[in-house]
Amino acid sequence: MPDAGARDAAYPIMLTDGTTTRTREVTPADLGPIQALHRRCSPGSRGLRYHAGKPELSPAGWRVLSDPQRGTTLVTTTAQCTDHIIAMTNVMRTEQQGVGELAVLVEDAWQFKGLGTALAAHAADVARRDGHHTLTAAVAAGNAPMLHVLESLDAPPARAAGPVLDIRIPL
Repeated sequence: MPDAGARDAAYPIMLTDGTTTRTREVTPADLGPIQALHRRCSPGSRGLRYHAGKPELSPAGWRVLSDPQRGTTLVTTTAQCTDHIIAMTNVMRTEQQGVGELAVLVEDAWQFKGLGTALAAHAADVARRDGHHTLTAAVAAGNAPMLHVLESLDAPPARAAGPVLDIRIPL
């Protein structure tokens, strides 16, 4: 089991435009900045993440995402502005032992810079650390950017059987 210090450390990611970001585990104080992230994201981005265009997290949703017993939520900031969250990544426990559910929300202005792909790779490492052997993701069949991100994790080819694909990625 990794030491607790590894959980508290910020994980750096260099984007394709040269910006350095920091990814760390969520704290209770992050609710306001996470709500602001949701408001800055377009309805389309929120719809692809949640399969609905909700403008912010409900109190119940926040309790789930911020509860370490339910999984790991990560927030990403730039290295220069650590109180402005630009992305949220979730690796949540499921009812299946060893299977974690992956979800990523990246602010529109920060998309297509390699952040989603890097966050997914980091999330896979977090999932392994947390004892998962498989990641699953519910992805809209038309969400080509997220499907591309999951391909970077060696996800098997998705077969469209409906509007939402359930993708399982062995770790």
